[in-house]
Amino acid sequence: MIDPLGAVDRSIALVKRLREISKNVAEAEARNLLADLSNELADAKLEIANLKVELANQIEANRKLAAAAPETKPKPSGIKWGCYEFAGEQGLFCTGCYDARGAKSLTNRVNSNFRSCPVCGATIGS
Repeated sequence: MIDPLGAVDRSIALVKRLREISKNVAEAEARNLLADLSNELADAKLEIANLKVELANQIEANRKLAAAAPETKPKPSGIKWGCYEFAGEQGLFCTGCYDARGAKSLTNRVNSNFRSCPVCGATIGS
């Protein structure tokens, strides 16, 4: 990959040389230096254009990643009888379903010591 700043630096050096030799050198050498300067500037312009395209691609990739990022799921407000509780919601939710998939699955009471999840089939004991 061409270093754009290096190309610009080389172009500036060529311009300085042109100034130095403009009064006492044959026209052919001046033309050669002008051709070299044109090539350096063209290389720099091309690399800058490539960098702009790469930057635009990276910005688009970042935008897509940000859009695809999962939303943060609400945190449980507490645990009761081995199940999660959430503020503003009634019932006890399966810890396995919520931790694995982020799904709030209401549990059913089996007896005074156990609850079950109708989604994953887990038995949750106190």
